[in-house]
Amino acid sequence: MAEVPIVYRHEWNSHLLSIRIARDDTYRFRPGQFARIGLKDETGETIWRAYSIVSAPQQPFLEFFLVVLPGGKFSARVAKLGTGDKILLERPAQGFLTLDRFADGEDLWLIGTGTGLAPYISMLRDASTWTRFNNIVISLSVRESCDLAYVEEIEALAASHNAGEAKLHFVKSLTREPDAAAAANVLHGRLTTLTESGELEKHAGLKFDHTKSRFMLCGNPEMVEAMRAILKARGFAMNRRLTPGHIIVENYW
Repeated sequence: MAEVPIVYRHEWNSHLLSIRIARDDTYRFRPGQFARIGLKDETGETIWRAYSIVSAPQQPFLEFFLVVLPGGKFSARVAKLGTGDKILLERPAQGFLTLDRFADGEDLWLIGTGTGLAPYISMLRDASTWTRFNNIVISLSVRESCDLAYVEEIEALAASHNAGEAKLHFVKSLTREPDAAAAANVLHGRLTTLTESGELEKHAGLKFDHTKSRFMLCGNPEMVEAMRAILKARGFAMNRRLTPGHIIVENYW
């Protein structure tokens, strides 16, 4: 455990926050893993929370993407901190939402809600991801347009496609604000509905394929469970240690 300073913070809106903390060369992780960070409360007890790492392994900081909950024991405290303030970092990084668990595949579907986007940004920032697949689909669902974080970075990556690298397809969807969705050419509705109707595949320009497609699901546990059931009903299998499959999941809260 180490005490490390915040080196950067960015408020996306009143309830979404990204922070970066200092990282030394000895802290190792793989894209998709999470870290536990902590703060002392008023009694001196340490409050720990696990957050997916947004930064790539080669970046000299650890970045996290948080929902700030009003009155939250941890997130509300973090939101009050500024650069230079310190938080606790536990070692080592943990988690199994990592690309090395897939044995093969051509199309990578990264499906998430809200801050479930975090581990996918880490993967996109890592060069090895881009040479492993032919296509990468980021499907991000949020409630309102103001909750769409990291959009400029993702769209810049999609626009800078290089020969020999995967092509990035970015599919955004809102569960509220139907007028805003229509005006911005963004899908409207829950991911489960968009998947069952075929709109997700249509908007991505790719079809789910048992040979090519590999899926990661991250975010709201209800979404993860429902999407897993939909995919399993279509013949896709969970990826397990001794049995290679198509689906890897990470539940939030």
